[in-house]
Amino acid sequence: MTDELVQQTIVRAVQRAYDDWTVEHPSLAAVIDRITLTQHAVESLRDSPEYRDAVAGYRRGLTETDLLVRLTELAGPILAALLAG
Repeated sequence: MTDELVQQTIVRAVQRAYDDWTVEHPSLAAVIDRITLTQHAVESLRDSPEYRDAVAGYRRGLTETDLLVRLTELAGPILAALLAG
C-alpha cells in the first residue's frame, strides 16, 4: 500500500466517523468546516501510536479492508475529541 493510499484510507475513515457524527448533530455539522476538521483529525490520527500499530498490522498481513476498519475505529474517538475541544 502506497503512502498516498494510506492517506486516502485515513481520510475515508475520518469522513465516515464525521458522517456518523452529523446524523446525531446536524445543527452543529452545518456550521463546522468539514475540510479543516478532517485535516486536523487526519493529522491527529497519523500521530497516534494506534495508527502505527494498525499500519504495522497491515504490513504483517491485515487486508486493506481490515486496515480501513481499524482506522475507522480510531478516527471516531479522535474526531469526537476534536469536536468536544
